[in-house]
Amino acid sequence: MDENAADTRSAIELQKLKLEVQRLELEVWNTRRLRRFELLLRLLPTVTILVTVLGFAFSVWQYRVQQVRNRESSERQAVKDTAERAERARKEEETAQREFMKPLLEKQLQSYFEAAEAAATIATATDPAERRKAEARFWVLYQGPLVMVETTDVSGAMKAFGFCLDGTEKCDGAEIRKRSLKLASTLENSLLRTWNKSPHDFTSGQFDYR
Repeated sequence: MDENAADTRSAIELQKLKLEVQRLELEVWNTRRLRRFELLLRLLPTVTILVTVLGFAFSVWQYRVQQVRNRESSERQAVKDTAERAERARKEEETAQREFMKPLLEKQLQSYFEAAEAAATIATATDPAERRKAEARFWVLYQGPLVMVETTDVSGAMKAFGFCLDGTEKCDGAEIRKRSLKLASTLENSLLRTWNKSPHDFTSGQFDYR
């Protein structure tokens, strides 16, 4: 009996020790948990400030990035606008030049055809009166209207044909007809080269008799 009672007491004491150990372990765990929570509470203001600072820094960075993008976009738009204005100005200048040159080119076309017709009449006419009339018209064109619109090659061809008329060179009928055809071809080439020239380019291809 005594041994059984002693074993029972030992078992009870051992169970009590186990329970005590478990209680102590629980207290230690609760203490550690409490300390972590207290540490978290102490760090919370710092974390809050850090998050706020990071949020502010991100906002500043995002603002600066947007400003850079806006500036680059404005610069690209400014370059585009400048190019468009330059293109509009170029087209307006071309239009103005075409309008300015239009009556001059129309007069050139008219004078060239009259010069070709006068030369052809001189080269082929059998009626002396008709030929004299054509010669008179040729010299009028030669001395005035053509000077304003002719190119240097046309001037040369007119001069060569005129040499046959004023006696500078001795030309038979065949030579006159040859120079008439050459004059007509020169007039045609001059028309095709000058139809879209600017005033400056147009005058640069002419003789200046001043």
